[in-house]
Amino acid sequence: MSAEQVIPRLAITAGEPAGIGPDILLSAATQPHDAQLIAIGSEAVLAERAKQLGLDIAFTPYSSTDEVMPHVPGTLPLIDIPASAAVTPGTPDPDNARHVLALLDQAVSLCKARECDAMVTAPLHKGVINDAGIPFSGHTEYLRDATGADHVVMLLASGSLRVALATTHLPLSRVPAAITAEHLGDTLTVLNRDLRSKFGIAKPRITVLGLNPHAGEGGHLGTEERDVIEPVCQAL
Repeated sequence: MSAEQVIPRLAITAGEPAGIGPDILLSAATQPHDAQLIAIGSEAVLAERAKQLGLDIAFTPYSSTDEVMPHVPGTLPLIDIPASAAVTPGTPDPDNARHVLALLDQAVSLCKARECDAMVTAPLHKGVINDAGIPFSGHTEYLRDATGADHVVMLLASGSLRVALATTHLPLSRVPAAITAEHLGDTLTVLNRDLRSKFGIAKPRITVLGLNPHAGEGGHLGTEERDVIEPVCQAL
């Protein structure tokens, strides 16, 4: 990395403590990265998991005054947020649901304060959080509410292919009603804008998939394409 390149500081949540999140985070800590990794999780859980995985990781308390530098393999700056209940790998406990959300809240706080440039989230268990009595449909919606965003878009990316979702975390039976002209238009507008501003694509080529088999077959296999999707595309 040249001296002119900016080193991003990334807040990484450990996710569900009984799940695969701690393993992923610890594995990442063993590798070099052109970014500074700031872990957010339970030091006790991460240390025990590292021992079980045979990984030698040195945890250091994170401070906002730390120099921004590329990640050093085998080390992990950490914001320690203890788990609420004992952790058994493979057995999520609803008593740790608020701990999982506290990790997200800390990462959001760091990003909103521009202390971190982005956040990376390890997997969590939506069902366990709901079992704790906390309505939760996913990271996407939680971060929308935490940041006061008007409209969020989930984007999956691999190589040169990027796929934006028109709906997120809904039962399949509720998807057709959620594809409204306003919602789809907002999603495509955000997608077009951010492909330009965040991905540096001067003229994004956006294709829109149909909802029904054969894109509704002219209304014979569903009318969402004819009544909503095609008019929005034409208008945009």
